[in-house]
Amino acid sequence: MGEQITFAIAAIGAVGFGVGVVFFKDAFRAAVSLIGTLLSVALLFIALLAPFAALIQIIVYAGAIVVMFLFVIAYVGPRGEIGPGSRKPWQVWLGLLGGALTALYEYLTNLALVPASGLTVTQIFAAGAAFSLVHVLNNSVVF
Repeated sequence: MGEQITFAIAAIGAVGFGVGVVFFKDAFRAAVSLIGTLLSVALLFIALLAPFAALIQIIVYAGAIVVMFLFVIAYVGPRGEIGPGSRKPWQVWLGLLGGALTALYEYLTNLALVPASGLTVTQIFAAGAAFSLVHVLNNSVVF
C-alpha cells in the first residue's frame, strides 16, 4: 500500500511539474519546475528499488544540468516574448504532419512485430514496440 501511495505522489508531482515546465512563461520558473520534475522521477526510481539511478538522476540532471540552465538564464537576462502572430501557418501544418507520420510509423512498426514476436496485437500495443522488439531479439539472437 505504501508503494502505491509513493508512486501516486511521485507520478502526480512529475506530471504537475512537467506541465509547469511547458506552460511557465518565465524561463527561471520553468527551470525550477524542471528540478521538481527530476526529483519526482528520482522518487519513482527509489520506489522501483533503483537507488543508483535515483542518485545519478539527482546529481547529474538536477544538480548539474539544471544549475547550468539557471546560470545561463541569469547571465543572459530576460528576453522579449514571441508574439502570438509570429507562427506561420505552414509551421503548424508541418508539425501536424510530423506527428501523423510518427504515429503511422509506430503503428506500422507494431504491426510488423506481430508475426516475428509470436505475441498478439493486443499484447504488443499494450506493452509497446520497445518491449516487442526486445522479445523478438531475445528469441532470435540470444537463444
